[in-house]
Amino acid sequence: MNHKDFSELILKSENFINENKIILFQNCLEKLNLILEIEDLIELLKFQFVPIYLQMLEILKEKKDTVVLGIAGVNGSGKTTLARFLSLLLQNQGYYTINFSMDDLYPTKEERLELAKDIDPSLESRLMYDNPLVKRIFESLNHWENSISIPKFDKSIDDRFPENKWQIVKKKPDFVIIEGVFTFAQPISAENLSKIDQYLNSQVNDLSDSYNFMDLKIVLLAESVENVIQFRQQQEKELRKEKGNNFGMNPHEVKKFILFFETYLKLYTWPLENNPIIDFVYIFNSNRKITKISSPKFNFTV
Repeated sequence: MNHKDFSELILKSENFINENKIILFQNCLEKLNLILEIEDLIELLKFQFVPIYLQMLEILKEKKDTVVLGIAGVNGSGKTTLARFLSLLLQNQGYYTINFSMDDLYPTKEERLELAKDIDPSLESRLMYDNPLVKRIFESLNHWENSISIPKFDKSIDDRFPENKWQIVKKKPDFVIIEGVFTFAQPISAENLSKIDQYLNSQVNDLSDSYNFMDLKIVLLAESVENVIQFRQQQEKELRKEKGNNFGMNPHEVKKFILFFETYLKLYTWPLENNPIIDFVYIFNSNRKITKISSPKFNFTV
């Protein structure tokens, strides 16, 4: 794909939007409890949602096998919204689609307490994934046999749900959508890393090749850490509005949380903007407007 091909993809997206009328997409967003101004909705549809959807259909046509979309991005950038929107759209068209978050693949609370005791207290936080579990699930998706059990993580208790609440995939999907902050993370080459950073870097390195089976890789970024704090504060505000004030973090807790993760976002997420394994990168400003679209893989910028 080159710049001209992408321009043609945007044109196809416009035609698709016009043919299907805006109401189809509004219905999908309403199911996600997401209300957008019409101009914001059209921008996201034209430049992000529909182009990725059409690319996924094109890959399925060529591959004739399960298509896997991976989405990485900073906190609050819209990873979950994009994943769930695409899933709904594909399901509406009759495709068997599953989606899950890499957040569901964190180590258990007990495992993290052991890591905190053995390596560094901050590892009690949800910093990286349960690598053997990730590899097992990815391998099962890549070489389908009969069924897969995918854990679900309950952030209200900071631990996995019991197995009877896990997602059971009983037949081979047409599409799989996987999203997470540190999806596609690549190891850094740096000297004098602290003990915890050495550990985290080794974990990243251990998983770095595991993302190769994904057919399409998308990254969502913000222009600054301040924007990430703003995005996450808005998310938490909506969560409290939906579920009550006992849920989610207050603005101060959000800022503390994001600043704690800032180092790792700068090491493992923001550098993906220039990584040639990535198909498309979207950068958003403080108003969640797309300010830049680029393709490290195909070397063009819109």
